[in-house]
Amino acid sequence: MELYYVNLNNVGACSVSTVPQVRFSDVGGLEQAKEQIRQLARGQLEPAKYKPYGVVRNGILLHGPRGSGKTFLAKATAGEFGLNFWYVSSPELLEKWIGTTGGNIRSEFSAAAEHEPVLFFIDEVDCLGAGRQALGSRGDPGGAGREFNNMVVQLMQSIDYYRGLPGFVLMAATNVLDGLDEALIRPGRFDLQLRIDLPDETTRLKIFETQLSQRPWHRFDLQEFARKTPGATPAKIRALVDQAAAFAADEGRNIEEHDLLRALKAAGGKDRPLVQPVQWQDIVLEEHVEQDLRMLIQLLNDSERAERLGVGVPAGLLLLGPPGTGKTMIARLIATESRRSFYAITAADVLAGITGESVKRVSEVFARAREHSPSIIFLDEMDGLLPCNNRYVTQHDLQVVEQFMIEISNLQPEHNVFLVGTTNHVENIDPRVLRGGRFSEKISIGLPGPDGLQRLLGKYLGDVRLEPGLSLDGIAEQLGGLAPADLEAISQAAKRFAFNRAGHGDQLPALNLNDFKMAAERVRGAA
Repeated sequence: MELYYVNLNNVGACSVSTVPQVRFSDVGGLEQAKEQIRQLARGQLEPAKYKPYGVVRNGILLHGPRGSGKTFLAKATAGEFGLNFWYVSSPELLEKWIGTTGGNIRSEFSAAAEHEPVLFFIDEVDCLGAGRQALGSRGDPGGAGREFNNMVVQLMQSIDYYRGLPGFVLMAATNVLDGLDEALIRPGRFDLQLRIDLPDETTRLKIFETQLSQRPWHRFDLQEFARKTPGATPAKIRALVDQAAAFAADEGRNIEEHDLLRALKAAGGKDRPLVQPVQWQDIVLEEHVEQDLRMLIQLLNDSERAERLGVGVPAGLLLLGPPGTGKTMIARLIATESRRSFYAITAADVLAGITGESVKRVSEVFARAREHSPSIIFLDEMDGLLPCNNRYVTQHDLQVVEQFMIEISNLQPEHNVFLVGTTNHVENIDPRVLRGGRFSEKISIGLPGPDGLQRLLGKYLGDVRLEPGLSLDGIAEQLGGLAPADLEAISQAAKRFAFNRAGHGDQLPALNLNDFKMAAERVRGAA
């Protein structure tokens, strides 16, 4: 099956693709959407029947999250009705020269109309049809705003001109429905708007069956795989089946259950934006804290065995303790050791914007975590993110808290999303989020004791020499009651004081006790 893509070097010399081989039967689920598409398409493909009644219905707008199967449904629609499939990638129509983008839009519609019956599919239509810009009192000196608005108007005019052409079916797709110009998506341009959402368990089962039926496989029960892939897009399910097929192809046999199970275990947990790996040797913990964390990570890594033994896997962990004790590093350690996707949310991420954008940001993070499970959502400084409902909380903050509550409540065990939160003031967190077992595990991360201080000093000082008679335990005795972050800062400051005595030498002088005393005064701001 060929797909047509725009050739910007010669937009007029376009060729149309053949009719796709896929049909509605190749699309798992979406039965209601298929029926609505059938009803609309008949009006365009059977004009003699509908024209006497004055019926002109055209324009199908597919919207929903990425990977939900919008483009595949468009190809299946073309195949179902025997239409040529004319694919337009909106970003490739954009040009920097004034008037050129509008010309590209006109050329695409005109070329597609010459190959009717045709399904004209505009992918990522938000690139061409976003809301028009208000030019303001100062006008538009560079002309960019006018050109953008002209592009949107040209798209609407082309739709108006061609939508009544018999044998011409218009379809478009977007991930951001709210960003489209309201005049573009009104009835009379797009008469049918369909949300293509992430599949539920029944639909996922059908998608697995559809994908495997096209390949050599020994039939086995797919219900468990449908249950274990909540939040998975059709694209992700296809990738799982592709991986299972590759395992079977390597050995020249049919696909078996263990191939799909192996693919499922290998998938997910790889979408880890901005997380820096942390190993056990990078962090110094009290013995009982380390034991608790190792047990928790073991449960996360082998949750199926834990379930068989009747041991529940906790839904979330709350790390308590004063600032600088390494709570954030512990969260990264858990993500590293459990090989999970990692999504960090701070108050600055969601509370600084306008209400709609903040709520949307929360929803997107949870949706992404479910899609790329197993995963961790890290809520840093939860007392700022989810504060108690008191007179100091704004209406905006309350709406964000409510969205957090909705998302947390909607998490199911099969989503395989683990919550990790940190706080210095647990009493300031909305008590609703701590109820119901969401943060059933609570570990207090206190200040390091004498042994911990010595291990931390050894880590931060490395191979730096100490004056005769000065030892790590002697330094630790002078610096008791400090958090690891403060101890690291003092160690670095002590090295800088020693550096001041180095002169032009190539070796750092041995550190003395006075270096650490001055460093402590510098870091703690005390005499």
